[in-house]
Amino acid sequence: MHQPTFDVDAASILFNLSGYRVVSASPAVGGEQPRQVLIETTATEGACPSCGVLSSRVQARPTQRVKDAPCGGEALEVVVRKRRYACREPLCPRRSFTEETDQLPARARVTTRLVEQVISACRAEPRAVSRVSHEAGLSWPTVMRMLTSTVDLDTGVDRRHVRHLGIDEHRFRTVRYLRDPDTHAVRRVEPWSIVFTDLDDGAILDVVDGRRGKVVTSWLAARPRWWRRRVQVVALDMSSEFRAAVRKALPKARVSVDHWHVVRLANEMITKVRRRRVWELHERRGRASDAPWKYRKLLTCAGDRLTVRQRTKLQEILAEDVELAVAWGIKEHVRQVLTATDTSSFQRHWAALERAVRATRLPEPAALFRTLRAWRRELLTFCRTRVTNARTEAANLTVKTIKRVGRGYRNHRNYRCRIIGYAPRPIAA
Repeated sequence: MHQPTFDVDAASILFNLSGYRVVSASPAVGGEQPRQVLIETTATEGACPSCGVLSSRVQARPTQRVKDAPCGGEALEVVVRKRRYACREPLCPRRSFTEETDQLPARARVTTRLVEQVISACRAEPRAVSRVSHEAGLSWPTVMRMLTSTVDLDTGVDRRHVRHLGIDEHRFRTVRYLRDPDTHAVRRVEPWSIVFTDLDDGAILDVVDGRRGKVVTSWLAARPRWWRRRVQVVALDMSSEFRAAVRKALPKARVSVDHWHVVRLANEMITKVRRRRVWELHERRGRASDAPWKYRKLLTCAGDRLTVRQRTKLQEILAEDVELAVAWGIKEHVRQVLTATDTSSFQRHWAALERAVRATRLPEPAALFRTLRAWRRELLTFCRTRVTNARTEAANLTVKTIKRVGRGYRNHRNYRCRIIGYAPRPIAA
């Protein structure tokens, strides 16, 4: 039986392109022309795409330059010598056809292994598409077209059983100012995106363009009825517009406010009191010589986590200003409310917070308590369920990393493709 000698050809083994053998190779000429390799398929016949009849009659051998993965650590110019077979079926309307392979489909200018390498480089880590395209010797639109056409952007949201839903927004790109061509009025445009996540495993369900509550309502309304009924808790930051949208689209779901935003509001309250007291006492901004300004981070720390040295220093600072001490105590009352795990303990800590706020006439604690009172129902839901929006915030951190690495995105479709296609995240399908 005849055995072809090219099966053990050393150059073909090193080039390692499935279904092809190396015919010839030429070295690089200076810094102008890279190394060049001429390859052809190992098959000696092909099937007609129209009738399926096998043919081994070669009509022509055209050549074509294609992009391939680097070989030997340097770029390589690959020239493919294809076979154009003549169809042997007299009744077939196709007179001739060019051979196709898995590595080079019809009209392909890039090998399949290079496409897989590019997609893996973009999905394995948040790299810039421009950097990946430069390494592969391709253009940015070509790589982005590979991603948008290959990566499955359907996350299977409607087939997923979501019990705890997280919603949060982030800025999609910088602020723009657009002029209306008719009225010549300048309008401020703030591009934002909303991320929906499954809080049970942190999977990104979708990334939607917009910021308003109407976008949340539309996205939830597009889900099946059984899907909406299975959602038990929705975690949000302190956005009244998102809360109204969730209550309208998911009337049976409970809304849980993220405790991190509550603590941030309490810390902002004590910061406002500290700044106001500095202006009242010294008529200037805080300086390093002022103890409240020097140890301003200590005022926002949790009181039950301080060391003995930190607690002693804190007592010295609070002893010098009664109003600052009162504000710090109210901030600790807010933290006590968040430690509740049932309704009775929540009511007890809430009553203590209310008494502390009413006992003082400071405007900052009163404003904080008005905000917390508007979110009391959601605070109680958090204390009962302990459902937070931490996984959504983590997804937002990854999204912002992708945006910074890519130096921003102007097209939301490409932006969503990069986020959904990021492989290390949990798949939502």
